[in-house]
Amino acid sequence: MIIYGVNPVLEAIRAHPARIHFIAVAREQSARHQRLIAEAKDADVSVRFVGAEQVDRMAGRGVHNGVAADIAESGYADFDEVIETAEFVLILDGITDPQNFGAILRVAEGFGVDLVVIPDKDSVGLTPIAVKASAGASEWVSVARVTNLARAIEALQKKEFWVYAAAAGGDLPAQIDFRGKVVLVMGSEGKGVRRNVLDHCDRVVTIPMAGHIDSFNVATAAAVLCYEVRRQSPR
Repeated sequence: MIIYGVNPVLEAIRAHPARIHFIAVAREQSARHQRLIAEAKDADVSVRFVGAEQVDRMAGRGVHNGVAADIAESGYADFDEVIETAEFVLILDGITDPQNFGAILRVAEGFGVDLVVIPDKDSVGLTPIAVKASAGASEWVSVARVTNLARAIEALQKKEFWVYAAAAGGDLPAQIDFRGKVVLVMGSEGKGVRRNVLDHCDRVVTIPMAGHIDSFNVATAAAVLCYEVRRQSPR
């Protein structure tokens, strides 16, 4: 798999250097490139100096900042294994936009989410665009794919998690005690959380809106709710 951009490649060096086959750096370099090159050498990662057009080809014309890396495919986490020790889980129901997914991974990493769960169908995965959008957060956040979100919720409930779906008509975040083991379920911007998934959740949480627009982008909504969980239960 090809990832690109200074931050995603730099975090890959720091998190999983053994997965990197090589890093391609355009010959025109900045101070940020020099730091990346130094860290790559310290981690014994191969660096190749190439023309900008070669980095363009590797990145598929994505915004690469003169850096791309050929790495082994990212392995997904084992859901059953991670939930044994997890305390904060984020479930994404039907997120298909890689930019949104990457932004949510950045939120998850920033607020200490232990596991992000996605369905293996009708959902974006750890694509190069999502990795780029995460600004390197994808290298640090465990992501699991499951065949059935409803069954995943049931498994989490058996592990004493409380499951909260973000949807209209629910309780305000300030009215909910988010201490303990928490699962937040976020749906797509178009369809929201699907009914069969919503029916398995313990409670619905609704972000209050004071303006003329009646909802947030899903990544923004995830940030608001993750902040409230972390505020109530700092770890």
